[in-house]
Amino acid sequence: MIAAFEVEGAKVGIETAPGYVQFPGRLVVAAYGSRAAFQKAVDLLDMVAEIRFVEPNAEFFLSELTPAEQADWILDLADRTTVVAGDVPHVCILDTGVNSGHPLLAQALHVQDMHTYHPDWEKHDDAGHGSEMAGVALYGDLSVALNSAQHIALPHRLESVKILPPKGQNAPKLWGSVAIESVGRVEVAKADRKRVFAMMTTSVGHLEGNPSEWSASLDQLAFGRTALDITTLDEEFDDGPRIPRLFVLSAGNVQWPEWSEYPDKNAQSPVQNPAQAWNALTVGACTNLVSIDTKKHKGVVAIAKRGQLSPSSTTSVLWKNSVWPFKPDVVAEGGNGSLDSYGLPGAWPESLRVLSTSNNAVNELLAASGDTSAAAAEVARICAHLQARYPNYWPETIRALVVHGADYTPAMRATLPARAKRDEKEELLRTFGYGMAKLEQSEYSTAHRPTLVIQHEFNPYVRGDKGSITLGEMQLHDLPWPVDALDALGAAQVEMRVTLSYFVEPNPSSRGWQSKFRYQSYALRFAVKAATEDEDEFRRRINKAERLEDEAGFTDPDSGQWRFGLQMRSRGSLHSDVWTGTAAQLASKSQLAVFAVGGWWKDWKELKQWDERARYALIISLSVAEDIETDLYTPIATVIEQDLTINIDIPGESTI
Repeated sequence: MIAAFEVEGAKVGIETAPGYVQFPGRLVVAAYGSRAAFQKAVDLLDMVAEIRFVEPNAEFFLSELTPAEQADWILDLADRTTVVAGDVPHVCILDTGVNSGHPLLAQALHVQDMHTYHPDWEKHDDAGHGSEMAGVALYGDLSVALNSAQHIALPHRLESVKILPPKGQNAPKLWGSVAIESVGRVEVAKADRKRVFAMMTTSVGHLEGNPSEWSASLDQLAFGRTALDITTLDEEFDDGPRIPRLFVLSAGNVQWPEWSEYPDKNAQSPVQNPAQAWNALTVGACTNLVSIDTKKHKGVVAIAKRGQLSPSSTTSVLWKNSVWPFKPDVVAEGGNGSLDSYGLPGAWPESLRVLSTSNNAVNELLAASGDTSAAAAEVARICAHLQARYPNYWPETIRALVVHGADYTPAMRATLPARAKRDEKEELLRTFGYGMAKLEQSEYSTAHRPTLVIQHEFNPYVRGDKGSITLGEMQLHDLPWPVDALDALGAAQVEMRVTLSYFVEPNPSSRGWQSKFRYQSYALRFAVKAATEDEDEFRRRINKAERLEDEAGFTDPDSGQWRFGLQMRSRGSLHSDVWTGTAAQLASKSQLAVFAVGGWWKDWKELKQWDERARYALIISLSVAEDIETDLYTPIATVIEQDLTINIDIPGESTI
């Protein structure tokens, strides 16, 4: 039947997509063609029971299908889905709980992996939000998975901690404590499990991005302190091993009644508490969902264009020119909104929303979701995929890979003029972070975009003979560029992207937050040898900058070729930038330095943290245009393999 449909359809210009979904008495296929083509397809009429809009979006599943039909689609997906066996990473959802009885969640969430902050609470999801986040954290937008006929192998599972009470609210000032105890719940049960913590609960915070008890607690947990360490922080430090953790946080939402003021309202609505946490991966929302059935929804238009910021997403534009990090770090699909014929906003129709699992598997199996919560759940899913593929990578490295793979959509790039000024570039960062997160770009290298991953630790500060604490030695990394291959490309334009990620220990005293270098325990920066410098000149330039706490004295001969530059990218504990130039210029940029600047480990001598070791993840990639026939990956991999056999001083270096 399928073959006959393909043959007859092709005669009139109808293209049939590979694959199909089978139900009792029905075969569902995706076919593409004009209205005129379908009207001409007389020989297809006996084969076709009905024609429906097939673009994968939530409206089809929520509005066009009966509950019984929804169940058929869901059971088909459940039958096509398996969870990889063994000790796989888990996404730990800190939310309203999750209803694990849903057919799409049952095999990925075991009862023993469901917890509650308060021991008297039930573990199930009363509100629905946690179950929606669970579906996205497993599958992404369910519209895509349901429309596919492919087998799906999930490389990760779920955990759940119910942190919101069934009725009422937690005391506002307890959120840091709630986070600490909730993390402890799952780690006591499974201490050695690899996991990503995903929290989509926010509250209105500081307008300028100042740290709070909640955000600082998450920074402490991410840095690797245990609950006992944090509760005794002002008394004595535990010298035991740290266990860094990866947190993914939603940026917080602009409420839908205010969407009519898009995008001005988004610029005026700051990222919410605790999403200002330095060490967390904070996620805002963008959207590619713009399709509306105008016959069904007359006069309704989408608010955001394809690739733009979602109407719900908060930003850190109001933190402009402050010392606090750029937030969000990345954006992901969070759905869209609409204006009706009277100009009134709404979070509908469902075609503009993300499809996910509901908390009511009896009455409604699916739910329309979205906003920065769904975007954060999607990024948590990406993190879990990366953890599964690279089990030896640190949480700092996974965070770096997500940012390194992110990119600005054409619509985002269009917000900048051809010669953007510093303030305009900063607004780009404070609106979209480093761009839209993409799993495929974070996960793989190609011949046109080889990626080098370095994990390293060192002493950022040292104690001198007279007891003074000074900055430690710079960490110099030789870059294994294939000089001959780059020289052969000559004037061809290439890009080098560098991402540096590390977790800081937050200052336990708010009295130091007004100083640039006092919230973080240590701060790191990176610099790349300029094409016009030799090795000695590069070392002297970095050594001079290394002694300065005021980075205004830092110079870079290639500053005009970086997208942001050192002064702009040096906020928080995550730094990413792109250098653009010719292949010949890149061939001579053979070294990269990572060096420390100020921090309270250096200045707070009484706590004796100056001899603590710091670790960082450094990711470097090269990219050339797809139409240029060259393979940069193989010669780089060869150089690294040869160097590793002679034990070079760059532990943990690899390519992906």
